[in-house]
Order: sequence, then structure tokens, then C-alpha cells
Amino acid sequence: MTVNLMHQYILEEKEVLLNLIADREDITSAVIPSISKEVKNVYIIGSGTSYHAAVAAKPLVEEVTNWEVHPTYPTHFMQENLTADKSSLVLGISQGGSSLSTINGIKRAQEMKIPTVGMSEYKDSHLADTSDYFLPICVGDHEKAGAKTKGYVASILTLMLFALEFSKHHYLLSSEEYNSYLSRMKNTFEKLDEITKASEEWVYRIKDELTNAREIMVIGYGANYATALEGALKLLETVRVPVIGYEMEEYMHGVYNCVSEDSNFIFLAPKHESQERIVLLKEFLNKITKHCYLIGSEEFDASKQHLNFATDEDPLFSIFEYIIPLQLLSAVLANEKGIDPAVSKFHNFHQLMRSKS
Repeated sequence: MTVNLMHQYILEEKEVLLNLIADREDITSAVIPSISKEVKNVYIIGSGTSYHAAVAAKPLVEEVTNWEVHPTYPTHFMQENLTADKSSLVLGISQGGSSLSTINGIKRAQEMKIPTVGMSEYKDSHLADTSDYFLPICVGDHEKAGAKTKGYVASILTLMLFALEFSKHHYLLSSEEYNSYLSRMKNTFEKLDEITKASEEWVYRIKDELTNAREIMVIGYGANYATALEGALKLLETVRVPVIGYEMEEYMHGVYNCVSEDSNFIFLAPKHESQERIVLLKEFLNKITKHCYLIGSEEFDASKQHLNFATDEDPLFSIFEYIIPLQLLSAVLANEKGIDPAVSKFHNFHQLMRSKS
């Protein structure tokens, strides 16, 4: 089995996440005392993987703080009607720290005297230099593949730990509550080797069916809507065919009219009130196309097309589990197609578009 750089990074995710928990106080200590307890509205701005990380982290962040969290694309943020007072905070995420749209969003917030926090893997980046405060995205060795994997999960967890440490600092959580969240995180991360092994077996079972797929749709719900978005982006970046991520109910509003016998669907079915509906959707679409793949923690059926996690899942942290099979599928299909996911198809794109510094 040939393992490319992206695949190797996926195998490092468990270690990255456990290290982040262990180092959480050192990572956040330079920022937390400067963030006012009066903060209520938190805008998290970023593009692509960074935006998806914000969407994924939002449920936990809002649960443990008194914040209203607004994941926002930087271009949309530039149009927001902001209030310059102590109730606002802007976090900008760019793993490489060079996304000009995110940097411009940080500058706009600063013009309005709103505190800003830059999150990047690089402490000497343009984003870090521009922001009022810097929060590192610690992934171990720098991630050199263009399609970010461990950077995605590290961004989510960094946002979560930032929120937990804020709430601990300002006594919004009891010690018991704070420790309970950490324990639940660790329990999830300790199972990731098992999830990865099952995911690899699934990917190698179905890879021949998807290698030449002309288009793929990834459908999810709840917090794992973010997983559907990020999984679709990973496949787009690596397999380089049209892939779209949909929220389940949104898919049902007209999109189903484009399905054909050549359509390919990946359904994310974590335990949730919507689980029964997504299984029903899969069964409907399965009458039209035989290319339906379901990922879940229940034994739905014995089809080789489905991945059944033989593990209990935590509703707040299953996002760290469900992204793994989609990341691995992206890495393996890229290998099958002779594509190096660490190398951009158009190396001078951002220079020509002036989208990165």
C-alpha cells in the first residue's frame, strides 16, 4: 500500500489532538486574559477548510460560553453591519497565515476598534503580524500538503479549547463541567486509531468504484454538515472532479432532480434525530443509482459500500471521527489517479488572483 504525504498526515491526527489537549494552557495563555468577559458576539472568519472548522466548532463553543458565534466568509464579513463595542470579537483563521481576504477582514475589525485574534500555523505569518493577538494552530511538523487534514481537526480543537479556557478563566464553567468536556474529548480521540483502521478498510473496498466517478455528492446534518462541506472540499482538491457537500434538508429542496444512474452519494449518518430521514433518502436514491455509500455507527446493513463504526459516538465530538474516512478516501483516490495532493494543479493561481500574500 502506497501512502502519500496527505495519508501520512491523517495518521498523525490522533497524536496532534491529544497533544493539543495536553498543551492547551500554554497555547491559549497569551490570549485568554486579554479577552473581555463582556464579549457576546464572536465572528470567526475564514475560507474553505478554515470556514468549515468554524462551522464544526460552533456548537461546542456556544455551549460552553455566553457567545453567539458567527462563522463567516471574509467577503461576507466585509459587508456586516458591525457594532464597535466590547461585546464583539473577531477571530481570523488561515492555516498558512497568508489569506488576504481574512487579513483584510481583521483590518476592518481593527478600524472599528474591535479586538482581533489571528489563528495560523505560522507565528511569523502576515495574519499573525496583523492581528491584535495570536493563537497558534499546532499540528506538529508543518503541514506541507495543499489539502489540509490535520490542520482542519487542529483548527476545530483549538477553537474549542480557546472557548473552554475562556470559560474556565471567567468562571463560566465549574471544574467538574470543564473536566467533563476534556474527558469526553480524550475518549473520542483515543478511539481514532480504530476509526482510521475501519475507514482504511472501507476505502480500499470501494476505491475502484469511485476512482473514475464524474461527480460526487456528500450529504450530512447537524454538526456533521461541516464534515460534509470539508469532505467535499478534500475530494475536490485531490480527485479533481465536481464534488458538492449538502445539508440533508437542503438536498431535498430540488437538488434530487439531477440524480441519475451515474450519480455517486456519500451519506453521513451519525446518531441524531435526522438519522432516520437520511437512511430513507439513501434508500430512495438507491433505486436510481447503485453508487450510494453510508457512514455511521449503526449496523444499517451488510453492504460492502457502507462503513459502520463499531463504537459509541459523542454528539459534540463525532466531527473528529466522521471526517477521517472522507480524508482517507481523498488521499487514496488521488493515488489511484496518479495525482499528488501535495502539489497544486495551478501553482501560480494565488499569485495571479492576488488572493494570498
